[in-house]
Amino acid sequence: MTVTDTGTVTVRVRRSLLAQGILALLALSVPIMIVLYWLTIPAGTWGWVGAAQIIVLVAVLVAAFRYTRVSITVTPTTIIEVRFFGGENRTTITDIDRVIMLEMHRTMASQSRLQMFVLNAKGHPLLRMRGEYWSRNSINRIAAQLSSAPIEHIDHPVTLDELQTSRPEMLYWFERRPIHFP
Repeated sequence: MTVTDTGTVTVRVRRSLLAQGILALLALSVPIMIVLYWLTIPAGTWGWVGAAQIIVLVAVLVAAFRYTRVSITVTPTTIIEVRFFGGENRTTITDIDRVIMLEMHRTMASQSRLQMFVLNAKGHPLLRMRGEYWSRNSINRIAAQLSSAPIEHIDHPVTLDELQTSRPEMLYWFERRPIHFP
């Protein structure tokens, strides 16, 4: 997290998730690559395996670099969200109608995580910070910078099913309940 004298705050996603992802990728890919090399070296076709391994390595390095660039910056007038898949999302502070902070869990058995929804006047999300990717401290720091908008704290943990029913417009498209036709 970075704080400057001008009231600008920048937070970054959890670095530990990057390390966990790389370890998982290694745990899956190393045994497969060993077997592929073992099978292709005697036949002399190992070059394809090596080329595929280089392509995967470059993709992982690009993804790791992009992950380290993900951030949210709040200035006195603007929220700047640098996204993983590219681009920036800029929102002026005056467009914010309210901020909702809640504890959400996927199922009643799962651990709840803090979520922050920054909404416009129509109730559509301008920014969402999920506790899976952002630390509680980072979410609270950004919320503190958005003090010009009313902040609503939901006191009880909310399940994904409850949000799908009560406020589906706040969720990403893939989290919304699919429409069933008769």
